Amino acid sequence: MAITLVQRKKIQQGLILLLVAVLLITTFVLWFGFFKKGGEAQPALETAAPALKPVEIDFNVLKIPLLQILDNPSEGVLEPESPGRKNPFLPF
Repeated sequence: MAITLVQRKKIQQGLILLLVAVLLITTFVLWFGFFKKGGEAQPALETAAPALKPVEIDFNVLKIPLLQILDNPSEGVLEPESPGRKNPFLPF
């Protein structure tokens, strides 16, 4: 069943009405949601954040003997061997 010219024009008119309705709704939402000057929110006078305490760092934790070995890497640490050949592009 083919769509006739009259049916196509009715569909087109319906789509135009739908487009106009969407544009009107969008304009309404933007106007009253963003652009309308209303009562602005008052900033809170006091914040709920607690008072800041001074930071105390305990450096005695760094005096553990295990960490003293890490301080001087030449003691007790072996250098890894270099894997592979010096020139990997040379044929065998």
